[in-house]
Amino acid sequence: MRPTCTRSILRKLGIVLLPVAIFLPAAQCFSQQNVIIEMSEIHPQELKSSAFEVSGNQTIQIEATCLHTSREGDGLNEIWILNSRTRDVVWEMSDARIDQSDHTYEEIQGSVELTAGQYEVYFSFFPYREHSWRADGFGNFMGDMFEELFGWENYGHRNYRRKDFERLNVKIKGNGRALSESELGKIHQELNSGALIAMAELWDDEFNQQGFVLDRPMELEIYAIGEARHDGEYDYGWIQNTKTGEKVWQFTHRNSEAAGGAEKNRIVETTISLPAGTYAAFFATDDSHSPRRWNSPPPDDPVFWGLTIRVKDPKMAEHAKTYEYQAVPDKNVVLQFTRLRDDEFRTKGFTLKKPMTLRVYAIGEGRNGEMFDYGWIVDTKNHEKIWSMDFDETEHAGGSEKNRMADKIVRLEEGNYMAYFVTDGSHSFRDWNAAQPFDPEHWGLTIVAADEKFDPSEVAEYEQGKEGEVSASLVGMKDREGAQTAFSLKKDTKVRIYAMGEGSDGDMYDYGWIESENGRVIWEMTYRMTEHAGGAHKNRFFNGTIVLPKGDYTLNYRSDGSHSCNDWNDDAPHDPAHWGITVYAEND
Repeated sequence: MRPTCTRSILRKLGIVLLPVAIFLPAAQCFSQQNVIIEMSEIHPQELKSSAFEVSGNQTIQIEATCLHTSREGDGLNEIWILNSRTRDVVWEMSDARIDQSDHTYEEIQGSVELTAGQYEVYFSFFPYREHSWRADGFGNFMGDMFEELFGWENYGHRNYRRKDFERLNVKIKGNGRALSESELGKIHQELNSGALIAMAELWDDEFNQQGFVLDRPMELEIYAIGEARHDGEYDYGWIQNTKTGEKVWQFTHRNSEAAGGAEKNRIVETTISLPAGTYAAFFATDDSHSPRRWNSPPPDDPVFWGLTIRVKDPKMAEHAKTYEYQAVPDKNVVLQFTRLRDDEFRTKGFTLKKPMTLRVYAIGEGRNGEMFDYGWIVDTKNHEKIWSMDFDETEHAGGSEKNRMADKIVRLEEGNYMAYFVTDGSHSFRDWNAAQPFDPEHWGLTIVAADEKFDPSEVAEYEQGKEGEVSASLVGMKDREGAQTAFSLKKDTKVRIYAMGEGSDGDMYDYGWIESENGRVIWEMTYRMTEHAGGAHKNRFFNGTIVLPKGDYTLNYRSDGSHSCNDWNDDAPHDPAHWGITVYAEND
């Protein structure tokens, strides 16, 4: 391009000395181009952008002045050009020639062949910062003072003066024109209006959800940009089948690629095939690093930070419709504990008159594999825990990493059930000690009927009596109990023993046993036979059957001076109402 540019200058002068043209400095060639875009005086932690249009195929020249750093591989400035329609990077600074003019600045010269169209140019300054003079609190104080007095700022092992930033600039030269913000905004609007789902340029602490229905099987194109690292996802999205609860697509570090800028910027460009059905798309952001304020180098396409979904075949677009999706519907709620505060313990039963599909939606607190605010459901017939909010079954709920969410579809048989939710002494609704989740109103547990033809009359208040015939029971045991009760069996009977107590290191401290008519112990709750009962590790339970001969018996329970029903000194078990022992006669 440089000889061609020089030849055009000579022709205007009427001189045809083509061999001489190639020896003219490149800067003379660049200077004859029209300046389409110019951006200057960029400061640390700043991203500037502008847009331009070229009407025909041509070579565009890029000139820039950037700060120099002696730290190898650690650039202070980044410049790149993006195709506004395709969102592809068509040029980046690594393609240019870089000359170090002095110890402070680098001169950038580059060029790129562009086709007719609209383009966006980005100029960012997100340097690595190191205060080499700081070692402790006093050093921090002195460093701040020197910065204020002398205007020093330390990046990449070098000190820079604030006035050094004034010379930073980038110029785009060629035959074209700059686009106004409104013109560029219309282009972005056109791209969004042609999408089935458009959740773009999202800011901090956002949670977006959109339902959509596919009348026919079809392919969808997904374009998603977010924040993820090996240890988890922080700005991310997913698509869920609202009928089955299955996540049919998720934004993860594993299925994404580098999106430019910081390593944590990730991008997904893929096509998925979905059957006809009802779906919902989601995108959640945490409390930092977004177009609102980048805390490290931004991605190549900062405008589309979020999730965009398009129907691949335009002819199929009429078979895809959106609808307003509610995370938790207002109707068909079977049970709800929400907006829970610190140190709460909620329990409530419900009865299903027929088998039913339910959606369990719970948000609580958990970290490092352990839950602190969580829920569970127990089948009261056999006291089995049929669902629990285990950490491994939860996902990030937005905001702080410890906000966890479970959203599951479960199938329950006809019968009686007890639901529970417990919170610890910190981080709860309207008293968050870290960033709140994206759906704070539902901190707790919500159970909703998922069947399309749900009949509210098929769910009733909790009914006693379906747990089996109770032969004897000592429950709700307090501290220092020495309780007993008698029971009789008129025939040899298979009985279920459900016992809950406290034990550790092989010994039981709250436990039960059964004595025969002559005072002989025929069954006793030992540590070895028990399992973890949820909550604190010392909560133990036994749930099994034995056959007792016809006769008279005494049921006993003993407890020590701490950790008992409604006076727990540690986390409660999953079925605290049955702290004690119960004997059921098993039905044939």
